[in-house]
Order: sequence, then structure tokens, then C-alpha cells
Amino acid sequence: MGALPLGDEVVTGWSGHVYVGVSVDGFIARPDGDLSWLESRGAAAAEAGAGDLGYEAFMAGIDAVLLGRVTYEQVLGFGDWSYGDRPVVVLGSRSRAPRLGATGREEPAHRVRWASTVAGAAELLDEVGAREVYVDGGATIRSLLDAGRITDLVLTRVPVLLREGISPFAGHGKDVALELVSARSYPGGLVQETYRVVPDRSRPHLVPR
Repeated sequence: MGALPLGDEVVTGWSGHVYVGVSVDGFIARPDGDLSWLESRGAAAAEAGAGDLGYEAFMAGIDAVLLGRVTYEQVLGFGDWSYGDRPVVVLGSRSRAPRLGATGREEPAHRVRWASTVAGAAELLDEVGAREVYVDGGATIRSLLDAGRITDLVLTRVPVLLREGISPFAGHGKDVALELVSARSYPGGLVQETYRVVPDRSRPHLVPR
């Protein structure tokens, strides 16, 4: 595996991939983390024939998962564990036990490791030999974009304007140039856009394995 020197910052190793549902105005949750708007419209779209929106095909190419702490706690309340035997790294402080959702699901501790920094998470993923990593969670996505780890994004836009909420992209930092790869509409008014992140030589640059 080679690395391309870009100034003083070179990133090698695994690639991060984003697959996330957003409102038309770009939010992934309401300010309090509520996802009911997404779940209800997603269920309606599935009933109308949208299927799984390509999620299974996306996950078939994923060998590890990186989640923010809040997103991980939400996942524990969803019921079935959707990541199989893939190693999962949670980015955040584990100062208290994770909150369990309505299902009372216990933490799958044998699959999950915790890291308090992006660098620490990257090391853990390198240790398990990760190559293609699913990244989820607003602050986590932003941090990984800044670190030059995200190579592509699949955004499924739900036909609603939340007007305020949690954005996976808003915040300080440089522009991130994107190239549109594809756009597809689904029953229920959903539109799925796939983008490739255009490498920027002035920021950390990923050279995947």
C-alpha cells in the first residue's frame, strides 16, 4: 500500500462511506434527536414499493462500522442488530452505560469497541483490518470528512422540511467538493443521491488500501 504525500498530512488505510436519510433541508434528526419523521415516511415508502433503498447492497460492501455515541444508543433501541458480525467502533466517551431503547436490547460488547478521538477510532479500525467502513452520526460524519476519511455519500432525501435539527454537515471548516454519481427517485417521494468526495490536496487526503 502506497501513500501520496500532500504537505504534512497523509492518510492511508480504510475508506469511510456515508449512507444516511435526510430531510430536504439537510437534517438527520430533530434538535432532540427525534427520528419519528424519518421512520414514518420510510415505512410509508417501503409500503409503496420502495424496498430497502439499496441498503442491503450498500452493506454487502462494508466490513466495519463507525458510529457516534448517540447514534449507537439509538441503534440499541431499534430491535434487530443490523451489522452482523462486523466490528463496530463507537466514537465518544463511555462515561456511563449506554441507554437502552424500548426493546431493552443489551449492548453486543463482544463486537463493540470505544474510542474517544478520531485518531483512536482510526487505529482500532486499522487493527481489525477494516477496508470499507460505514460511518454514521452527525458529529462523526463531520469529523471524518475533516479527517479526509470519507470517499462517498449516499443521501436519501425525505420530502419534509424540518426547519431546524441536527445536520451531519453544517459547521466550521472548508468546503467539501462533491461529484454527483447518480440520482434516483423512489415511491413515497424519496430521492436518493450518491456523491463522490473530490480529493482536496490542501486537506488530509485518503489513499485507500
